[in-house]
Amino acid sequence: MEQHHQYHQPTSAFIMASWGAFVIGSSAYLFGLWKSTMELNEKGYYFSLLLLGLFAAI
Repeated sequence: MEQHHQYHQPTSAFIMASWGAFVIGSSAYLFGLWKSTMELNEKGYYFSLLLLGLFAAI
């Protein structure tokens, strides 16, 4: 007996909302990091956390 699986693609509205949330969130994070008074090595640590988090999400 064969089983047929249907895979549904996300809607274009969901894809645009996801990209929008990604751009807004990343921009806010980077802006806050840029305007902070931390030392450069601390900023680098938080920037690397952002990059590793994005890599893990992909």
